[in-house]
Amino acid sequence: MDYSCEPEHSTHLVVRGEHPFNAEPSAAALVEFPLTPEELVYCRNHGPVRDFDPEDYTVTFKAFGKESEMTISAIKSLFPTVESVAALQVSSLLPGPT
Repeated sequence: MDYSCEPEHSTHLVVRGEHPFNAEPSAAALVEFPLTPEELVYCRNHGPVRDFDPEDYTVTFKAFGKESEMTISAIKSLFPTVESVAALQVSSLLPGPT
């Protein structure tokens, strides 16, 4: 797999794997904030992460029998920005106590 176009990742994470990139915040960092800052959100990937320019990257889709192409920026302009609080959890593959 080609990892040459990976975007830069936060230096505030503890890296567990480079290819694919897997990293997480320290336990101390997680309890420091009531809401996790973006630079401390964990990363779990199964392949390369692409970085693209939303002004240039286009998506082609078919709706109601018609094919359309739009940039990511154009699609985002069609909808209001909404923020929500969510809890994310990654389960361990390690067996539990028996």
